[in-house]
Amino acid sequence: MKKIVRLFVLSIVVIGVQNGNAQEFWRDADIHPAMPSAANPCINAAEYASLEKQCAENVERLGLEKKSPRSVLTTSLLWPIRAAANLTDCGYHFIGAYVDQNTAAGSFSDFNCESNTYDAHQGTDIAIWPYGFYKMDNSQVEVIAAAAGTIVQKADGNFDRNCSQNTLTANSIIIEHADGSYALYWHMKKNSVTLKSVGQTVTAGEYLGVVGSSGSASGPHLHFEIWSGATSSTYKDPFSGTCNTLNANSWWSSQKPHTDPQVIKVSVNTTDLVLPGCPNTETPNESDSFTIPFQGSGLAPGYAKFYVFSRDDNTGLTGVCKILNPNGSTFNSWTYTSTAYNKAYIRGYSKLLPTNPGIYTFEVTYNSVRCARNFTIVNPLASTDFENFKMLEVSPNPVLDSFTISGKGVPNGMYDLILSTASGQIISNEKMYVTKNDLLKSFSIAKLARGVYLLTIDNGKTRTVKKIIKQ
Repeated sequence: MKKIVRLFVLSIVVIGVQNGNAQEFWRDADIHPAMPSAANPCINAAEYASLEKQCAENVERLGLEKKSPRSVLTTSLLWPIRAAANLTDCGYHFIGAYVDQNTAAGSFSDFNCESNTYDAHQGTDIAIWPYGFYKMDNSQVEVIAAAAGTIVQKADGNFDRNCSQNTLTANSIIIEHADGSYALYWHMKKNSVTLKSVGQTVTAGEYLGVVGSSGSASGPHLHFEIWSGATSSTYKDPFSGTCNTLNANSWWSSQKPHTDPQVIKVSVNTTDLVLPGCPNTETPNESDSFTIPFQGSGLAPGYAKFYVFSRDDNTGLTGVCKILNPNGSTFNSWTYTSTAYNKAYIRGYSKLLPTNPGIYTFEVTYNSVRCARNFTIVNPLASTDFENFKMLEVSPNPVLDSFTISGKGVPNGMYDLILSTASGQIISNEKMYVTKNDLLKSFSIAKLARGVYLLTIDNGKTRTVKKIIKQ
């Protein structure tokens, strides 16, 4: 059954703050942003003509070999965006629109015979979410080269906070691959595009820029488009599917599912999030630490806000929410069941915070995928053990290959030192006996991927977590 989707880029205005166990829901059907259309596309006919001319001139000037369009490409594509080192969310995007496979005017269909596209759309729109402008302002989602090649077009320095269709120029880059195919990266953040110039080469996975809202855009997203040749008329759809009439095979090294229901972020907040609408920056109001007694703005005493952000929220799927104690037992739990399909969905709950000091976890499991966030409960009257734990230092941080955790005045005894991913997957668990109140331990993480990791220090009585950023 086809899903009717309305959202291009999410823009929501928060209503009143709720107390107690009240629930708050925001879904994409609640708002009606200006949708792209054949008359107002990401890239219009004049822009396509200009891009083709720029590419042709640069290819001629650089002496690059001119290749004829191919029906089957040898290039295999990586996913063209990634989280920057300062982003720890479980996910950060949803698909705003796929390539339109129906060439009839006024009709449209994506590669999976569904309606997540718009008439005459020639690319894949990957929207960053939640907090699109916050992510853009803080350069949290990067555009990377889906394949190696030569830069044949580049534009930067253009306004990047557009909220509707227009004829403004986007910040962009076009890469020609070895097989003659082209990849277009569109709508990037102002002054974020790679310093490399036209004629220089890039490798697969290399940084190209930051996702933005330049050009004809209604919010931060990447328009990613593939040509099999040097003109826009050779556009293809990298996704394989029943209704893909442009090419038989997938051109992704690993194709993502058409619909991918997941919780991509959870957070614990001091009060309600604020979503002022495009082009204003959102205010998450998140916190990793709560001092008891806690009083949040507009909340009942002792309550905090627990938010769940989902993409492709689908009918009948159930989410299991838990607040876990430091020892892993359940402090509180509740469930929800999706009643309709929405590309993007926010659920907010007011829940009572724990009062015992320690590191707690808010986790949500949805569609068999877990997303979690740690938060600390601090009691000003807590033991000196906890205060000494807070004095532990990680150096260097950010880190390239190895780091050291150190601290003086730490209580003697046996410690568990647990290194895990930001989502809670344990990488290593080592025991260490502290003598002379001096904790000193080095870790090698040279083989780990770049990103954020967590080091938990636990002596059975007191527990703390240090954030490690791997560059």
